Amino acid sequence: MRHFAHFILVFFGFLSCSSPTPDASINTSVPPVVTPHDNFTTPQKVLLGRHLFYDPVLSIDSSISCASCHLQEYAFADTAGVSIGFNHQKGFRNTTTLTNVGYATQFFKEGGVKTLERAVHPPILTDVEMNSNAAIIEKRLNKNPQYQSLFQDAFSTRPSYKGAVYALAAFQRTLFSFNTPYDAYMRGDSTALSEAEKRGLTLFKSARLNCVSCHVEPFFWDDNFHNIGLYQVYKDYGRGRFTLDSADYGKMKTPTLRNIAVTWPYMHDGSIQTLEEVINFYQTGGKNHPNKSTEIVSFTLTAQERLDLISFLKALTDSSFLTNEALSSPF
Repeated sequence: MRHFAHFILVFFGFLSCSSPTPDASINTSVPPVVTPHDNFTTPQKVLLGRHLFYDPVLSIDSSISCASCHLQEYAFADTAGVSIGFNHQKGFRNTTTLTNVGYATQFFKEGGVKTLERAVHPPILTDVEMNSNAAIIEKRLNKNPQYQSLFQDAFSTRPSYKGAVYALAAFQRTLFSFNTPYDAYMRGDSTALSEAEKRGLTLFKSARLNCVSCHVEPFFWDDNFHNIGLYQVYKDYGRGRFTLDSADYGKMKTPTLRNIAVTWPYMHDGSIQTLEEVINFYQTGGKNHPNKSTEIVSFTLTAQERLDLISFLKALTDSSFLTNEALSSPF
């Protein structure tokens, strides 16, 4: 899923309850995922959602799927500067990783969507993404014997657009990534991080760099919005697109740093290509903008400190997540 939060087309009244959580042996500090009362996660829903995620049947011309922009080897992001949708149309934002998306409480860079179920709609319905509609999707799914069986197993009903939305959300709530060298180190394995990575972690948490003010452990996000001074004039208003408040212009939802080494290019518009360039940007303290966060201030690093910080960021890569066959295409 990506952006376009102004397309909020269907209302669901959700209450919260606890549902899946990663294996406790992977990370004991992670809470259960919060799920809606009418969409408990079940293996049958997850299997259906996994099929739909990788199937181009959801797009208007059956040319692209969710996985076209959310590739597992890139932590369910991609390497395009901005998203490419139906008929090779360009979006205006970089594809966001789906790493641990089930834990988010606000979706898209402006945070205009509050549930994962609602967040499924925009990529499917928006004209520059899949450009599809509920009627076409239901018709196609009902003609497919495999989907007839999968929907019966998951919902005891015939295929429906609502069921497809719920199943896609259920699958995405299984995209756990808590098996990095950093996680092993935090569980007590002192050898899981190299000395350079340990020094990088210390830098990351230092008051001088203050990375942790926005990238809060264990998710390495704060589920909030910040203007980092990327531009003096923003073409994309970010949070301001939703609130229509000029005080929110340029504020974007904080991305997770988990799997950051494989989710390039960076920033909301894919304008920065490498981690080295990202650090260069933050060292400058960002450009002047009236909404720039007070947390963004310039700093200096020695050559060794730069290498150490990058080493730590790379230690947030979960190789098992990128290769887990249970999350791969079923086709």
